[in-house]
Amino acid sequence: MRICLVSSSFYPATFYGGPISATWDLSKKLTNKGNEIYVSTTNANGTKKLDVACDKYLEKSTNFFVKYYNEQLLNKFSFSFIFGIWSDIKKSDVVYIQYLFHYTVLASLLCSVIQKKKIILCPRGSFSVFTLSNKLAFIKSFWLLLFIKPVVNKIIWQASSYLEKRDIINRFPNATVEIINDGVDFNAFQNEDIISNLELVNKVTNSDFKEVSKVFFSMGRLHKIKGFDVLIDAFNLFLENDKNAKLIIAGGDDGVGKQLKIQIKKINLEASVFLIGAIDFKDKKLLLNNCDYFTLASEFESFGIVIAEALSCGRPVVVSNKTPWKDIEINNCGILADNEKNSFYEAFNKITTENYDSAMIKSYVKTNYDWEVIVGKFINIIKNK
Repeated sequence: MRICLVSSSFYPATFYGGPISATWDLSKKLTNKGNEIYVSTTNANGTKKLDVACDKYLEKSTNFFVKYYNEQLLNKFSFSFIFGIWSDIKKSDVVYIQYLFHYTVLASLLCSVIQKKKIILCPRGSFSVFTLSNKLAFIKSFWLLLFIKPVVNKIIWQASSYLEKRDIINRFPNATVEIINDGVDFNAFQNEDIISNLELVNKVTNSDFKEVSKVFFSMGRLHKIKGFDVLIDAFNLFLENDKNAKLIIAGGDDGVGKQLKIQIKKINLEASVFLIGAIDFKDKKLLLNNCDYFTLASEFESFGIVIAEALSCGRPVVVSNKTPWKDIEINNCGILADNEKNSFYEAFNKITTENYDSAMIKSYVKTNYDWEVIVGKFINIIKNK
């Protein structure tokens, strides 16, 4: 079966965070199951363009091809995409579209409907209250009413979690929605070298500390939705009990990097909280396997891929109760916290006194979120719906 995957950005556009790696992994796993994947995307990567050949299919592996359309207006428009997507879709059996509020979505939806193709659309959090109420809220409402509502029943909606399904149904009650979580390549996170907390912190922060106790790690683009300001304030309180603890935050700047640096300096946390910028997979694997705890204070996550990655490394987590990980406490994998500093502070204190079984945490995520499990569900929708 030939699948046309349409996404506004694609690997190696790692600026956009977890969904990029998730879509890449899904594509590879689908080809391993005998499907042909033809990706139609753009060369956008944040404020820069990818250094890739454009407007032609590039073979990534057997049955896996990617066409990067050049954007004349970065993150806004590509003439070649508009003129090329019709042909890309025509050759395919199924069209799988990522995101919602982007010109690539409109163009591919229109072509798919006219050509009567099976359409699967993954909105990736586009229906959340946070997304719909922040930045261009009126235009988003107009977009949904004018462009999406007329074709909503021609789409199989993929929700990344029960929260996203709820948001889609709230907007379009008669929509066909299937919950298929993002997955994690569990095996890829195993067999990492284990080093001391002191060595880890000195390595990733380029410091020369003499003593380090607990290491908390967080990761995501530096955007207000991620709630890193909450983590920093909560960690400031935690330091009163453990002055040698460290908080490491990885991620590219997406609007609040300067504010976070000012916050850290204002409350004298330069020796305790570190913004280390965007990191590659090697460093992510190192940090997730060697930190004591992973933490994330997002206002919303349709799934939260990095949480699954942390659990794959056996790390207990402290995450916002606005993420869809409601069962982590039941499965003894971590703690849910309200999105305010005192709640996270209390959770930090609690998690350092609890006993967690790394092997059980790994078993939980492998059983529920390994790509082998997720891809099976995806293929079932393609074949049976």
